[in-house]
Amino acid sequence: MLEVIMSNTVLLILLSSGVFFLTLFVLPRIRENSLKLGLFDKPDHRSSHSNIVPTFGGISFYLALLITLFVIQKYDVNSVGLTLVVSISILFFTGLKDDLQNLSPKMKFLGQIIGVAFLMIQPDFRIVSFHGFLGIYELSTSVSVVLSMFLILSFINAYNLIDGIDGMASIVGIVIASSYGFIFYKLNMLFYLAISLAIVSMLFAFLRFNFSPRKKIFMGDTGALVVGVSLGLLTLKLLSLGANAFQVLAINRSEIPLLILGITFIPIFDILRVMLIRLNRKQPIFSPDRNHMHHILIDAGLSHRRASILCGIGNIAIVLIMFYSIREFGILASIFVLFFFTSSFLLMFFGMNKTYANKRRKVRLRNFLFVITSLFRFRSKGLENQYKLAFNQKLKKIRILFF
Repeated sequence: MLEVIMSNTVLLILLSSGVFFLTLFVLPRIRENSLKLGLFDKPDHRSSHSNIVPTFGGISFYLALLITLFVIQKYDVNSVGLTLVVSISILFFTGLKDDLQNLSPKMKFLGQIIGVAFLMIQPDFRIVSFHGFLGIYELSTSVSVVLSMFLILSFINAYNLIDGIDGMASIVGIVIASSYGFIFYKLNMLFYLAISLAIVSMLFAFLRFNFSPRKKIFMGDTGALVVGVSLGLLTLKLLSLGANAFQVLAINRSEIPLLILGITFIPIFDILRVMLIRLNRKQPIFSPDRNHMHHILIDAGLSHRRASILCGIGNIAIVLIMFYSIREFGILASIFVLFFFTSSFLLMFFGMNKTYANKRRKVRLRNFLFVITSLFRFRSKGLENQYKLAFNQKLKKIRILFF
């Protein structure tokens, strides 16, 4: 028994180390070839960077996950590995096509639906019962499939949307995968533990370049979709387990959805908040804007690194508090705790967004007035000399008044 445990431990350590160094090795080559081929991200009005940056960092994630699934075949007791390869591959090529040619939202979402539909072939990734959560038990097959697809598609897009500044998606992904890895370790589910460790390793390696000022690379939609579907299938696996599996965690099966909401709090909170803002403004819910958490933190003066680390620390704190609350106080108290976090974050980001939105409007007004007054100054060159001095003095008073 001890030899088996040691053998599994050594394999998982070697796998994590191999994924980490493979990602470190592959990313510079991807970056170099992206620059040679002119494949890079050009900043626009929503961008938080000002220079061109190579993308396609997600190619290294895809390679790492394929190798991981190949190495851990002996742990795949339910034979789901091939299904995962197909699903992840469809999401990978959807993201790759989008990074190359900017797919329309409909085509991009269609690719996600097809990739997730393959997961539904396996009962391991379908929620067949709520196990008493909200008073709901067994679900019909059709409801199970639709609900499972809706949850994973929502998570994929929520994760994709937080990939807006350096390190944000990586750090949040590390927190989520680490939390899942701990749960799978306690449940002795080595196959899914290995996938969690692989995600943590490749995201840590990616941070080395994503934070670099000289060797920067983005994961792109290629990486965001691959990591998103990988974390999503881990989420579905936990939600599909029966009541007996979670006894080792001293948590009731009906409390697991609350714990998962705590683990995935940052991406879920961000997408729900942004969608509510867009609905309130009668805008399409998928229209791009600068209302995401990371945009607000950057506008508040934080650097990319500090904003990303702050969100990561906040996510860790929520995970630990929710886990403690569920174990010690039960489901009702934990719902109150989650509601408290959600309300606090809503108030905080609403206040910050309102404050810095006003500042942005003042900056735009100043820039507009500067252009207008500069044009008048240019035209004033054609005036008679006796009027130039008086005219420019008036312009000076206007600038002092507004600036």
